[in-house]
Amino acid sequence: ENSRLYVETLHTSGTECTLYSDEVILASDIILGNVTINEGTPDFSQIATTDEGVWTTEDNLGTSYYFRGAVTNNYVQFAGYYWRIIRINGDGSIRIIYDGTEIHANGESSEDRQTQTSSYNNLWNYSYHIGYTYEEGLQRPNIQNSGTASTIKGVLDSWYTVNIANKGLDDKVISTSGFCNDRNMASGYSWSERPSSIIYYVPYERLIARSPTLKCNNNLDLYTTKIGLITMDELLLAGSGISTNNNSYYLYTGQNYWTISPAYFNASNDNASVFAMDSLGNINSNKNVGSLYGVRPVINSSVDITLSGTGTMDNPYVIA
Repeated sequence: ENSRLYVETLHTSGTECTLYSDEVILASDIILGNVTINEGTPDFSQIATTDEGVWTTEDNLGTSYYFRGAVTNNYVQFAGYYWRIIRINGDGSIRIIYDGTEIHANGESSEDRQTQTSSYNNLWNYSYHIGYTYEEGLQRPNIQNSGTASTIKGVLDSWYTVNIANKGLDDKVISTSGFCNDRNMASGYSWSERPSSIIYYVPYERLIARSPTLKCNNNLDLYTTKIGLITMDELLLAGSGISTNNNSYYLYTGQNYWTISPAYFNASNDNASVFAMDSLGNINSNKNVGSLYGVRPVINSSVDITLSGTGTMDNPYVIA
């Protein structure tokens, strides 16, 4: 249904004939044609240490197809770097995460699998400092994509300009799929810029309940930008867990690296915390935004990119 036929109508000697060219298959169709799609829902209380394949869930744009476990058929080469496919978004675009200047096997620990280290934000004494962008005194900016940029947003935007836009590849990446900096509050908590004790955000609640989602429930938390970070939910969908190490699945790098998902704010020690993947393959909520952790850019490809390859280490998908 996502395929397109180019039809050319010719007029020859007063006779009209219609020629149907070869079918043009979208990149998402190529990827889905190389996998088996599982039915149902995996057990998110268990980490995924083997190749569990591809599963489906809904995002804001439709049905999303995500890779889980120690998969070996989601390698991508683009802009001179290697990436791994996180999922096919509901609009048919492909969400990929940076994986190095060289190709890396599952379970391989390497600093090359991130672009650099950075704090998430250089300020952390108010709850709004968990924002990808923020405005003083507000739970979230009241205009989408507005506000003061976090430190890591500035790092990512600069990296994108140098490594993708300046290479003439900006048209291969879209912004509409977005990145969700979910600042809704967990049940029983009300937002305050500096609460008397601790407040939890709803991604923390979802992690404890093992109930990930790809839907962003407030458009003001959805950053329609060309580059962002993975969410806590995407880590859980892919096979990570809490308090259980996983050095087998495809998102393990042996390094600490940031997500875009807020965890909590604790006024007792000025701890504005955003989820991170820790070096043992755990989802870790106790990561102050001022800490230096890895940066793994995430982008969403255009729907109509040209794709070759089979997605393996020996023959990765190549975006042209």
